[in-house]
Amino acid sequence: MKKSSIYLKTFSLMLSLGVVMSASAMAIASLKPSSSSPAQQTPSENLLARRPRFRARGVSSSRGRSGGTSRGPGMCYGEQITVTPLLPKINEQDSSKEERVVVESTVSPAPKFLISVDQTKATEAEFTLLNANGTEVIYQQEVSLENKTPGIITVSLPEPATEDEALVKVGQEYQWFFSVRCDPTDLAGDLIVEGRIKRIPKEDALAQELADATELEKPAVFAEFGVWTEAASSLAELLENNPDNPEIRANWQALLESANLGKLIEKDLVSSSESSVEN
Repeated sequence: MKKSSIYLKTFSLMLSLGVVMSASAMAIASLKPSSSSPAQQTPSENLLARRPRFRARGVSSSRGRSGGTSRGPGMCYGEQITVTPLLPKINEQDSSKEERVVVESTVSPAPKFLISVDQTKATEAEFTLLNANGTEVIYQQEVSLENKTPGIITVSLPEPATEDEALVKVGQEYQWFFSVRCDPTDLAGDLIVEGRIKRIPKEDALAQELADATELEKPAVFAEFGVWTEAASSLAELLENNPDNPEIRANWQALLESANLGKLIEKDLVSSSESSVEN
């Protein structure tokens, strides 16, 4: 065989191999995920990138009470302490007016309430839920403060078996009080903070967002829809169970700062379990 023929066949073989290798490389490249732009991200990816920021809407101011408190800070066992309900605050346009607390919104039949309590020698507190005009006690819960202060106490209402058994009804507004027992022999010495809560219907858009969201994303969904109670309590639960998670801690900071509660960011989170019910 002539050398030119051998060279020709060799060149043809190399050319064919090159085409095959190029085609394979292109096929492999097409299978690799490409980095997407923000506009191409899925809704959950966009949601995860957002920090939860509370947006008050559809609620009114809490009847002129400043800070959601009636008595606190104050003296307790000879020490000055502060008891602070975790209620979102709004800045009045008129700087001469004090900040007012909006009525909490909830979509849950068994909402959770968050209250910050300074270090104290007091060992007992009481949570009370009343109807809107304060004439009927809906629920009472004794709360132990032993080994829980300083910290943010979570008070949970019992989960109802049916909607008819729910303590908090859709469309109804309620008052709630948290009393720290500073003198067991004299209730007049209690430090008391208060708030108001209203259960609103869970709109379809909120329900759909929640259905598509992960547990980490849900607080941001609640916050964007103005549902403070679940935004705060769901994120507090995540942080209590994952105290070293930097993403959850950053979300907690963002949420509190958006509600003018930044001073409480470093407070530990604790739960309450003791309860008794009055209807």
